[in-house]
Amino acid sequence: MRQTLRLGRFAGVPVEVHWSVVLVVALIAQLLAFTVLPTQAPGLHPGMYWLVGLITGAALMGSVLVHELAHVVVARRCGIRIRRVTLWLIGGVSEMESEPARPGAQAGIAVAGPLTSLVIGGALVGLVLAGRDQHWPAVVLAGLSWLAVMNVLLGAFNLLPASPLDGGRVLHGVVWRLTGDRERGRRVATLAGQMLGSGLTVLGVVLLLRGRWDGLWLAVVGWFLARSAVAERSTATLRGRLAGLRVRDVMRPATQVAPGWWTVAAFVEHLVGHGSAERGFPIVDFDGRPVGELTLTDLARLGADARLRTRVQDAGRPLPAARLLGPDAPAEQLLALPPSTSTDLVAVAVEQNRLVGVITRADLMRTLEVQALRPRPGPDGTPPLGRAGPGATGAG
Repeated sequence: MRQTLRLGRFAGVPVEVHWSVVLVVALIAQLLAFTVLPTQAPGLHPGMYWLVGLITGAALMGSVLVHELAHVVVARRCGIRIRRVTLWLIGGVSEMESEPARPGAQAGIAVAGPLTSLVIGGALVGLVLAGRDQHWPAVVLAGLSWLAVMNVLLGAFNLLPASPLDGGRVLHGVVWRLTGDRERGRRVATLAGQMLGSGLTVLGVVLLLRGRWDGLWLAVVGWFLARSAVAERSTATLRGRLAGLRVRDVMRPATQVAPGWWTVAAFVEHLVGHGSAERGFPIVDFDGRPVGELTLTDLARLGADARLRTRVQDAGRPLPAARLLGPDAPAEQLLALPPSTSTDLVAVAVEQNRLVGVITRADLMRTLEVQALRPRPGPDGTPPLGRAGPGATGAG
């Protein structure tokens, strides 16, 4: 079951919304309808407060979307492709296919979002002032004022120098620029993120113990920030191990494939006869093109009679396009693929639309572990001192 709804595309980038956004809008509407709007515009029917609250909540999520699209615009100008933009419970996420190659690009992409939120907040302040001169309804002005404040807070909060906030990306770029070491910049930014997240979590718990229910939201945000900072550091470490490698360096020949035109019974007999240790298999057509994937679980669901009349291709499932990679694609892309809960197959390598190799979880883990044993290069890409690099004699 999909947890996101596709809203459309912006400059070719899919824009999706998670179901949790509906919960956020409802909570905002409740806050405004019960607390903010009745205080600033008393005497109205409760339905009016709810209507303005729902519209304001939806407008806030629209502002968050514009914030994320600002990242997309700047990233594209820096030559970086965005896989998708997703709105969800905490805010928005823009998934980049690769990291910026220069510290200036890192900081520029990051700062675009908060600056956009601050501009939106400023524009809304101007709209409120104009509305007061035109004697707009008090409930409308109250909603616009709240929305202006939230956008300013959104921009200011995201500028805090701690990953995964945008300000953390800026800090990363600044340290990277000053030291010439990308990883040092990342360590500083993620450590700041862990500290900020932990501090907000503790503050939220203290507020809860004092009867302040707004502390719950603060604690959730703090926990998310700290957890995301740790995850970002771990992912960056894995990406660093794969840096410079291609898919062909990780893949292995596809020695066991599932012919899509076979019956399941024939394929099962083939597996038993060859004693295959695989649990997931790419399905190929007559021309050797991958058209799906099949697992032992898929085979086990079928009874003996069904196996005789069911084709392999009909028993399997489609292979997502994102998991079809060229042999020369950067190996780092393997880490960004959505995890599969039904098969060990991570991706398949294709060349001229024909299957040339497979990458399983075991293949990826072995490559990561082997790369972890290699000496780490210096910030400028040179081998560590005291180590003989490629082409060096080791003498001296």
